[in-house]
Amino acid sequence: MGILDGKVGVIIGASSGIGWRMAERFAEEGAKLIIAARRMDNLEKLAAKTGAIPMRCDITKYDDVKALADAAVKRWGRIDFSINSSGVVRPAMISELTPEGIKEVTDVQLNGAFYFLKHFGNAHAATGGGSVISVTSATAVMVPVGISSYSACKAAMHFVSKIAAREYGHAKVRFNCLAPTFVPTAMNSYGGMTPIDETRVDMSTQNTPIGVAFIKESPLGRITTVDDCADVALFLASDLSSSMTGQVLPVDCGNHLLRLPDVSSEPAT
Repeated sequence: MGILDGKVGVIIGASSGIGWRMAERFAEEGAKLIIAARRMDNLEKLAAKTGAIPMRCDITKYDDVKALADAAVKRWGRIDFSINSSGVVRPAMISELTPEGIKEVTDVQLNGAFYFLKHFGNAHAATGGGSVISVTSATAVMVPVGISSYSACKAAMHFVSKIAAREYGHAKVRFNCLAPTFVPTAMNSYGGMTPIDETRVDMSTQNTPIGVAFIKESPLGRITTVDDCADVALFLASDLSSSMTGQVLPVDCGNHLLRLPDVSSEPAT
């Protein structure tokens, strides 16, 4: 038996990276899934592997997110867990920020996060509760250079999730955040790391400037992976974490205990 046997849920941002691996891992543990993103081609590949139901959802569109939550409730009558793994980062020093760049990041990372928390919070509350998980970032608390709009939005997600945990607690809805540091993925394969598939890079290529820098700032002496993130998300989605709400869990091999490396030309998550 899997830890999520009989559970149903939604993962937004599943078309690559952390969200993709979460969908694989959750399916392995028995969950029935709706997977959502803007890129239907990748979603359909993932659906073929996992048996999940693919749905297009642009998290920057209020009505799209509501329709996704409604579709899950209509199909199953409830939602046991929902995950927002959507993300976009546009590196720029504050002195070089543009209105367009700020808007692109905040539309996804802030406005979209509010839409997700509202619509899925309401859906969970109306159908008996459940677990709402936001994938955030260590950069929300570790003062990075060059990704101020991204980091500010992630910090806001931490705080708003705590508020949501109070507002929806009476309805047995839990809100928690998963905060990775740099995680090499096909979309996030900086500094010469070689992509293997939609979720991973060849870890033998981590001997690159960014890989070495993050390993140096990790007490565990290794890079955080998509599998690390998926396993912690699995815990938060399951009944094992039934007493936890309003929490931010670092998934970073201890990077938050030290510092972000000086790789200001590269995003940190």
